[in-house]
Amino acid sequence: MSITSVDDAVKVAADSSQASQVREEAVSYLADHPTADAIEALIDLMETDDAGVRWKAAEGLASMGKTSLVPVLRALVDKSDSRWLLEGAYHVFHDNRSSEVARMTDSVCAAMKGQGAAIATVTAAGELLVKLAGEAP
Repeated sequence: MSITSVDDAVKVAADSSQASQVREEAVSYLADHPTADAIEALIDLMETDDAGVRWKAAEGLASMGKTSLVPVLRALVDKSDSRWLLEGAYHVFHDNRSSEVARMTDSVCAAMKGQGAAIATVTAAGELLVKLAGEAP
């Protein structure tokens, strides 16, 4: 299958009737084209039923470095009760290509572990979003 646009990749990646390998190829396309729509799709894909697609989406976001940081933090604030999102976001932050992002998100990653992770994650992600907003030019 030849994917020629972010829109095509979003449709293919989200289509659970497609083979996992085809969906993962679409996820790779999204990771290579980090538009706002691609990032949003990758975040959504971290909650899909297909573990391979979830993992590939998290890898794609991690490969974007700081570009995906704020959108992933916002998703955590909005949907912290999603176990798959928490697992994917942990991977995005912990294995981020930017050591700065990995360092900045230490407290968020710590909050994702243990009992009360949903509430602790919302708090830690929200605090980091406020800090980042204060640093913006």
